[in-house]
Amino acid sequence: MLSPHEARLGAAPAIFDMDIGTDPDDTCVAAMLAARPARFQPALLVTSDETHEQGRARFLAGLLRAAGVDLPVAAGLPSLRRRASCLVEEAGLARDDVPFSRDAVGEIVRVLDTHPRVDYVGLGPLTNLDAALLRRPDLAARVRLFQMGPALAGAYRREAAQYNARLDPGAFARVLGQVEAPRLLFSHSSWGSFGEGMRQKLGVYPDDPLAGALRKAHPAARMFVRHLEAWVETGKDCSIMHDPLTVLSAALPGLVDFEEVSLVLREDGWVALTEAAHGALGARAPARGKVIAGVLAGPWAPVEGRTIEARMSLDTDDEAARRAIAEALLGEEGARVAEAWGTWNRGGGTSMTGERGSISKA
Repeated sequence: MLSPHEARLGAAPAIFDMDIGTDPDDTCVAAMLAARPARFQPALLVTSDETHEQGRARFLAGLLRAAGVDLPVAAGLPSLRRRASCLVEEAGLARDDVPFSRDAVGEIVRVLDTHPRVDYVGLGPLTNLDAALLRRPDLAARVRLFQMGPALAGAYRREAAQYNARLDPGAFARVLGQVEAPRLLFSHSSWGSFGEGMRQKLGVYPDDPLAGALRKAHPAARMFVRHLEAWVETGKDCSIMHDPLTVLSAALPGLVDFEEVSLVLREDGWVALTEAAHGALGARAPARGKVIAGVLAGPWAPVEGRTIEARMSLDTDDEAARRAIAEALLGEEGARVAEAWGTWNRGGGTSMTGERGSISKA
């Protein structure tokens, strides 16, 4: 029998903490939950990085209502940036006529207090869970955390710390230091293009076969495409499926390779390997660590911060990930769509309508 920390997502009630409303990858997760709620056991959906008018919660609750799915939604706390609005509000996609709780922290405490173990899927900053555990630190032992982010220093494509971590680095470090063996989907595991100037391996583009199939699917899937189109109108090329990969890698074996390591959490949101983890990972799993090969091959440098034990993602089976995402949204049809999606984004095939794909720099 699997231990509680080895069991897959879906074996216990789950809280999904989402910064839904800007990048559409959270909306893809919401569409997955709406399509098959029993698979993931959602007990509560909360928003994070919330706006003044709570547009993220209004959008999420509206998406679920349109899909005919009754799941509890709660508006969470703003991030340190305290946004005035988000994309779905500006695009007119957030409804005004949907009920939701306005106390995510209280709802999180209620769910944790009700169940001996709860899977917490963090797809945004950890401000909400941090506030809940500050109120009730005794509940930390009940949390099994699956978190999107952070980024490993030296292995990230950007100069700033990963988004979820840098929005509230204090909350991020406190929560990861309280819960046992958090499972972290690092940013290097979900970024990656087919080649220089080519599309993202896990990117969804408005003209690709996945988006085309979703336009004809269930209401939540169609809402994801509407959000994607609004996102691209802002100048983005695509939405990369960071959050769906986080969810599905916790539910399905084989999508992402994870390794138990010791990590140092810096105050600014960056994360580094300890000296022991750097040496052990480089020696024990050089092939598995090819995405971060540059970090492992270089010298270790001392870093100040909090040390934790965690399960860290290494590499991703991108083909299996595309198939899992498409199947979670479309059911049996998803395998066929996923193959066409990969071919289209690679730039060498045709869409479901027979049109040739274009190459777009992501």
